[in-house]
Amino acid sequence: MSTTPPRPARGRPASRARSTGSAPERSRGGRATAVADRERGRRRPARTPTRGTGTGTGLDRLRILLVATMGAVLAGYTMLVPVAALLTGTGGVAVTADGALATAVPLWLAAHLIPVAVDGRPFGVLPLLPTLVVVALVAFCSRWAVLRLGGRVRHDAGAVVASQAGAAAALAVLAGALLPRDMAVTAPWASMIGAGLVAGAAAGIGVVHTCGAPAAWKRVLAGWPGAALAGARVAAAALLLVAALVLTVALLASASDVADTAERIAPGAWAGVGVLVLSIGYLPNALIGALSWALGAGVSVGIARSGPFGVEPGPLPPFPPAVVLPVTTVPTAAVLVVLLPVVAGALGGIACRRALADDAPVVDRVAAPALAAVVVAVGAAVPAALAGGALAGGPYDPVSFHPWAVLGCALLLVGIPAVLTCAGTELARHVPMGGTGRSRTAVDRARAARDRRRASTVGELVERRRTAGAPARRADAARDDDGGHDDLHPYYDAVTDEEEPGRTTTRRVDGSAGRDPAGDDEDPGHDPDDGDPDDTGGHGPDGRRAAGRRADRDTDDGDPSDRRTDGRTDRITRPRDRSRDD
Repeated sequence: MSTTPPRPARGRPASRARSTGSAPERSRGGRATAVADRERGRRRPARTPTRGTGTGTGLDRLRILLVATMGAVLAGYTMLVPVAALLTGTGGVAVTADGALATAVPLWLAAHLIPVAVDGRPFGVLPLLPTLVVVALVAFCSRWAVLRLGGRVRHDAGAVVASQAGAAAALAVLAGALLPRDMAVTAPWASMIGAGLVAGAAAGIGVVHTCGAPAAWKRVLAGWPGAALAGARVAAAALLLVAALVLTVALLASASDVADTAERIAPGAWAGVGVLVLSIGYLPNALIGALSWALGAGVSVGIARSGPFGVEPGPLPPFPPAVVLPVTTVPTAAVLVVLLPVVAGALGGIACRRALADDAPVVDRVAAPALAAVVVAVGAAVPAALAGGALAGGPYDPVSFHPWAVLGCALLLVGIPAVLTCAGTELARHVPMGGTGRSRTAVDRARAARDRRRASTVGELVERRRTAGAPARRADAARDDDGGHDDLHPYYDAVTDEEEPGRTTTRRVDGSAGRDPAGDDEDPGHDPDDGDPDDTGGHGPDGRRAAGRRADRDTDDGDPSDRRTDGRTDRITRPRDRSRDD
């Protein structure tokens, strides 16, 4: 007998079957589930930037490094192609794809600070704005690469920096070989080193900004070097603001000359666009020139020289950023511009003082602003050296921003105010006052007085009291040795021979010798109502002896070492010389 299999239940699967219960209960359960799902969605952690684990194979790491390096090179070159086409078109030359690509090659070399010779004439005054763009682009690509590799300073940063520097150096040599016939690189080895340094510095900036400083650097920067870097950042920002202010004032003062020059070299609107783009490319150079002028170093173009302290007339190139340079006369008030770097140095010193601890020693308070001034001075001198150069060997050759003078002026105008504002109060304590070498300052005298008032031990107090009474005793001894004053005794507690018979003397606890209260007659100078038995009115030998005793008691008051117990004294008594009386 055959059996037929049971028919499957029609309707929804068991997992999707409706829950039993009334409709209100099912609706409440559905709403509760939806609320719980929303709460779980809210508690979901925020997404973090993509960071590699660093556990990939060597092939994966090589792929990331290649993408980063080639991406930086190709992106930089691609960005310069439209600029080359624009400059070629505004110059009256037909624009073609091959021409734009060929013109972008020397622009890429110029962006890496590699000078090029045109028809045998060196051209070294290169625009710095393309260089800044290339630095930003390489830093961004390096940041991406080090994040994909794992973000470890020791294991990943070095590979990224080395790959970027090596790729730029190799392509610089290749680009020098691809230049047109009328152009050539002045020094191939210098181009290789220069491009590698620019790309390596940019990659280092991106890596440090992403991974942070190494642990060894952090330990070093934990002390006064960290305060020096804080002051250097503030002073550098202030100097950059000074340069922008000076350049703006110069442009406003010579606006008519700038407009006339631009109209003369670019009569049409299309040509004016090309001049404007070229002037914007040289804007960082103009800022460096304004900084050199504000520091007092000045700017030289050929035989012309301009600075706040004087000018030397000479021809200037017909270029808008160059005509703002005053080479005929300089206003008398222009010398006040050197006060602006002084203010920048003071701000850097204040930043160093705030970054240091309150109990920092004087050495740290001097070293921090000094190092900040050195960093700022080098940071101003290096761009001054890169912004100038040869200018085709004509009447405007060379263009110099005097980097060595910028270095010295920055050290003086920034370093001295920074040191004074950071450590001026502490240094003033070590400056002698009064004009003599043996004099001390008021602070030292107050400190010495406070130390004298403060006795650390009982022995110091006893010694101080004993030393204070020594001059009076030496004076009494000198009077006793004098033949005309042999009635004065240096030691008031010695037994005297002038005591009359019938009178008894008692040794007091304080060491003074006084008559017995039961005596027959009293001292003529003694006041019966006075409680001091040594008060003789200051007349006669007894009066002088009593005055000496009172002076010694005032000197030795409160000294526990001079107190006598059991009728004994710890002072040395010297007997009277009877030979003199005989």
